[in-house]
Amino acid sequence: MIVLGPGTIDNVGSELAELGATRVYLVTGPSLASGRVGARVRRAFGGLLVGTYARSRPHVPSETMDEVVREARSLRADVLVGLGGGSPIGTAKAAAFRLQQLGGSGPPVPCIVAAIPTTYSGSEVTPVFGTTDLERHRKSVLRSDLVRPRLALYDPELALDTPPDLSASTGVNALAHCVEALYAKDAGDDERTMALRAAGRIVEFLPRTVRDPRNLLNRYRMFEGSMEAGLVLAKAGMGVHHGLCHVLGGRYNAPHGVLNGIVLPHAMRFNIPIATTAYRDLAPILGVKGEGLGDAALGEEVCKATATFVRGLGLPRRLRDLGIPRGDLPSVAEEAMESKSVRANPRPVTRADALRILEAAW
Repeated sequence: MIVLGPGTIDNVGSELAELGATRVYLVTGPSLASGRVGARVRRAFGGLLVGTYARSRPHVPSETMDEVVREARSLRADVLVGLGGGSPIGTAKAAAFRLQQLGGSGPPVPCIVAAIPTTYSGSEVTPVFGTTDLERHRKSVLRSDLVRPRLALYDPELALDTPPDLSASTGVNALAHCVEALYAKDAGDDERTMALRAAGRIVEFLPRTVRDPRNLLNRYRMFEGSMEAGLVLAKAGMGVHHGLCHVLGGRYNAPHGVLNGIVLPHAMRFNIPIATTAYRDLAPILGVKGEGLGDAALGEEVCKATATFVRGLGLPRRLRDLGIPRGDLPSVAEEAMESKSVRANPRPVTRADALRILEAAW
């Protein structure tokens, strides 16, 4: 179930009740939990709310997931609701997956995940989640329909306080979902049409949102774009771009959206040979005039326009800006070869290819 509109949070209790939820456990971060957004959401849950976990962290450390599992079981929660960005929503999904693995021993196992996003990660409509082993600095990404949120509630009023830099980075993440879907092996015509529509909304409204974060219409349009980008991701899957970002995020705890902005143009450049149609469709959205250009030249112009778009949002441009050592890149490339997303890229990726992308982004 997808609900989108200003003020829709006020009916979240009835929406969850329709799904059979009776005991809500809220998963979020400390900032949202202590502010007006968290207070409004808790009010809207009313008597359904049995507890709040307010310690979600980026890239979902396994320890965080375990804490949610223990607390949700002790409270006999039957729905986990992620509030915020990809981290709390991913934490709720990971904990729900783990709880279902535990089976029927002990208190009832939560079988429902719901999501209330305040950023544009798209996690609220996908069956994908990741967890990170902090000791090994390894992020694992899994896919399971068991954790696809049964309710995704988009209330742009809840996003008005989302900082511009967070809006920018998660918005670029949504754009990356669209780009990868345009040449993904499992994407059909419907997915590609949706990806182009979502990309158009994001390119138009993300800069406006960054400049004027309290504009409700901008927030509404960005939710439309990120929702469709997430739906496309759920169907089409991911490629080398997201695979590299997952490895880098797990290793260095760097923000996923920021990594997206840095790596995306370089991963796109690698895929030029297999993305002719995709980039010709994307060109007018990015303001690229393709008349008279060959496929390779057009692809290069689209990659440059993507980099210019990201730069205009004020995001970091290089991996070295995040403190990632150049000497680590060969081992990052080696680890990336284990990624399902890298292996799923429509143009086969070798370790040398991955290293070239990383070096270009460094």
